[in-house]
Amino acid sequence: LSHGILLGVVGTDVPLKELMRLAPRYKLGVHGYAFLNTNNGYILSHPDLRPLYKEGKKLKPKPNYNSVDLSEVEWEDTEDTLRTAMVKGETGTLSLDVRATVDKGRRVMFLKNEYFYTTINETPFSLGLVLTRGHGKFIFTGNISVEEGLHDLTASDVALANEWTYCETDIDPHHRKLTQLQAVIRYLTGKEPDLQCDEVLLRQTLFDAVVTAPMEAYWTAILLNESGIDDGIETAFMGTRSGLMRMFRYVGAEKRVAKKFLSASDKENLFTLDHFPVWYRRAAENRPGRFLYYVPKEDMRVLISACMCCNHASKRRSAAHHRTWVRDVVPGRQGTDRALLSSDAFREHELDISASSGPQDHDQEYGDGI
Repeated sequence: LSHGILLGVVGTDVPLKELMRLAPRYKLGVHGYAFLNTNNGYILSHPDLRPLYKEGKKLKPKPNYNSVDLSEVEWEDTEDTLRTAMVKGETGTLSLDVRATVDKGRRVMFLKNEYFYTTINETPFSLGLVLTRGHGKFIFTGNISVEEGLHDLTASDVALANEWTYCETDIDPHHRKLTQLQAVIRYLTGKEPDLQCDEVLLRQTLFDAVVTAPMEAYWTAILLNESGIDDGIETAFMGTRSGLMRMFRYVGAEKRVAKKFLSASDKENLFTLDHFPVWYRRAAENRPGRFLYYVPKEDMRVLISACMCCNHASKRRSAAHHRTWVRDVVPGRQGTDRALLSSDAFREHELDISASSGPQDHDQEYGDGI
């Protein structure tokens, strides 16, 4: 404005994807997520943006959702406590017992969620973070050398979550064609020292690469063993909290029944910007050592996954006091044969890496830092 006269308007576009990167997935944990809403209660970004409405006794996806209210997505907030506080631009916390759906609404999990919310200064927006009780408070870091970590990170069975930001590849045009794994390797080898990378996430990734490295040799040994792999098992896979995955195909693409499984288009079963894989999320809610048999609706296949946990005795307490949390290493198998329905057979083919000797590790608490 000049002397009361409007001369023009200046504005800029900020992709919602960039805003959501302010809350990295690995810090939020397996069920955690972040969301944005406006000061009138409408959602800007939320992993469950498309809400459900009740038609008779059935819940159906709302057909038009250009203006979705927070109460339609976080519907367990029956008193609108969360919505009211965020619309007013307040800062605070809230605990809710929620029923969360996975696998496109076909399966439900009962969780205890902690909501943290605050306003974004000089904007009409508020940011919300959700952590599930029991997840996201502790992470593992380790004393891994770059050389040791790179050796295992560059193995053929390793993949990283390409939607996550290990290194910023959007700033320099020369970096935009790099995958996240390529960017990490080039940064760690000194070929691209100017890349801006998440040092904490890289340390976790290198640690996970080293700890899970024996799985490639183990899976290969099973394949080469005289008895071979059980008929019908197509894929062995593993995921960690750092977004690292290891995968071993026992059957060629031409013979696989589940051809889409763990492909680039199989978003439900991959680490994405919005969520952890569905087999990871469901396994994390099971007791350690309990195997989850999961039959997707789309095709005739069976997924088996289990969550590995570590017990850590606090040095500040007696030996009888332990803190237990999810190690966030989830191994699994995928196939079509009835052999998959035998948990004993599955145990025989899995290496207990949580009990193996490995690099020195320690826990780091993130509960107050998120």
